[in-house]
This record gives sequence, C-alpha cells and structure tokens, in this order.
Amino acid sequence: MFRFDTVFLYLLSWPVLRDSFDRLLFLFQPHDGLPLVDQRYADHPLASAVHLIPGIVFFLIGPLQFSPVVRRRFPKAHRALGQVFILSGVISSLGVMHMVMVFPALGGVLTQAVTFAICISLMAAMAFAYRFARLRKFGMHMRLMRLAFALGLTVSTARVYIELANQLLSVPFEQSFTAASAVGLVTNLAVLLVLEARAGVFHKALRF
Repeated sequence: MFRFDTVFLYLLSWPVLRDSFDRLLFLFQPHDGLPLVDQRYADHPLASAVHLIPGIVFFLIGPLQFSPVVRRRFPKAHRALGQVFILSGVISSLGVMHMVMVFPALGGVLTQAVTFAICISLMAAMAFAYRFARLRKFGMHMRLMRLAFALGLTVSTARVYIELANQLLSVPFEQSFTAASAVGLVTNLAVLLVLEARAGVFHKALRF
C-alpha cells in the first residue's frame, strides 16, 4: 500500500509533525521558563490547539491522499479522507492567520502578509480542487490538491532550513524564521513545477 513517494511525503512532513506534537504536549502541562517561540503557544492554548490539531490531521492524511494505490483500492475512504483533509486545512489555515495577528508573529508585518497569502492560496486551491472533483475533472483536482499540500508543506520545509541555519551559521530560530519560510515556499513551488512539467511530458509521450 505504501509506495516510496508516500513514505517520502511523510518524511518531508515529519519536522512539522514533530514540533506540533511537542507543542501540544506543553499546552496541557506545567510550563515555566519556555523559550519565546514556545511560550507564545503556551500563553494562547485555545488558539494554538485550533491551529495545531487540524494541522496534524492535515499532514497525517495528506500523503495517503496522493497514493494511487489508496485511490484505486479504497475510493470511498479516499473521498471521505479528502473531505477531512480539506476541512483540516481550512481550520488550520484560519487558526494560523489568527495566531500571527495575536502572538505577535516573528518577522512582524512581512510574516503576517506572507502567512495570509499562503493560507488564502491554500484554501482557494482546495476549494477549486473540491469543485473539480465534483465535476469529475480529476486531473485538475489532483493538480490543485498537490498545490495545496505543497503550500502547506512550506512550514515543514522551512524547519529544515531553520535547522541548517542554526547548525551551520549559528543563526537562532527567531532570526532565521522569515527567510527560511520564504526559501521553503520557493523550494516547494519549484519542485512542484518540475514534477508537473515532467508529468506533462510523460502524458504527452503516452499519446504517441
């Protein structure tokens, strides 16, 4: 059932899943003297839970939804999980849009603007993907769902760059966050464009 690409997507999702579970734990435990980044979550437990819990669901379901094995063998489960995937993405996006306004966000107005742009684009991609699925235009549906997941995965890719900045350049999280997020977004979209282009060439070749 689990192909290499499905496992690879879970590996890409692991940094944000790990951090999300960690932050959920200290939301419900005594927390004194936390670093600034974590203390903001602890100080706003409800807002954090509204973002973190649906976000975890989003990244747990996402890789499965792109598995052709799951789609073919379990179409009803694929459709049901797809609806949960979309709902979790919308709730988590609204949650983080709220969070960057009240925490406040690392990076200030720039981070807030980029977060809103990513989240609105993600929600729009999923809304159109759902519409195309209803119209049985599954090619466009899958392309838009891949775009939505790539946008959501930005937060995980950014953590890789944040860790590299810390390990190689001794740049702390607070200072690397905004730049790492921007590079993570560009990385994900660039990879997606390459994959879409290769898929297009492959489909054209099959026609001959």
